[in-house]
Amino acid sequence: MDVDIRTDDGDRMEFVLEDANPAFANALRRTMIAKVPTMAVEEVDIINNTSGLFDEMLAHRIGMVPLRVDPDEYTLPSECDCDDGCSDCQVELVLKKEGEGSVEARHMKPTDKSLEMPNPDTILAELLEDQEIDLEARAVLGIGQDHARHQAANASYRYYPVVRHNGDELDNNVVAARLAPDKVKEADGPVEADGDVVYAMDEAIDGLEEGDTVEIVEHDDKFLFSVESVSGLKAREIVTRAIDIIEDDLDAFEDAVDDAL
Repeated sequence: MDVDIRTDDGDRMEFVLEDANPAFANALRRTMIAKVPTMAVEEVDIINNTSGLFDEMLAHRIGMVPLRVDPDEYTLPSECDCDDGCSDCQVELVLKKEGEGSVEARHMKPTDKSLEMPNPDTILAELLEDQEIDLEARAVLGIGQDHARHQAANASYRYYPVVRHNGDELDNNVVAARLAPDKVKEADGPVEADGDVVYAMDEAIDGLEEGDTVEIVEHDDKFLFSVESVSGLKAREIVTRAIDIIEDDLDAFEDAVDDAL
């Protein structure tokens, strides 16, 4: 397999996966979404809340705030040796704010100073004069298939498109395919360009004229991936961790087959 990274700005990444099959492409997508561990608040102890939000709503908003840690420094609670939480599997956060103003994610103070908040300006609540929020929270590692608050990324893929103009393949296939109208995308072969096709694709195809032919063909072993982090982890880190998880799962499956035989 080959990987060609098209764009990577930290939180978003687009890459082309070649010499693969749909089964592996979908396994990679599902793993990035559901099996890469991330840190999120699981429990909130409300000491005092006189804001306009119910306790349950406030706890829900806190639970959806992305928290960034090095997952290698923590253990999933199900794999930790402790009985009721420890510094190896959880992080404590304290929030105490009173008086008129916004309560933001950055107001939560963690016991682990290496914990980062990618979106510190996220508003949790608005306080009026004499209102107060005082709480303690516990964040743990988890995976998206157990709860949405631990989802690492939004990930999708599609077959890599090849666009041909009068039989010649273009250099900017992805852009041209994105601009193509439905009549071109849904056709099984070349489409004779009319005014609508020329209008839609003129920016991507130099010299396109009415009467020319335009065709889109999709590779069945080449995939265009789009990954957007929603967890604080970098998109590249999510991809590499997902690949490691798939390798570990395959090793475990191989061992299970050997034991069964």
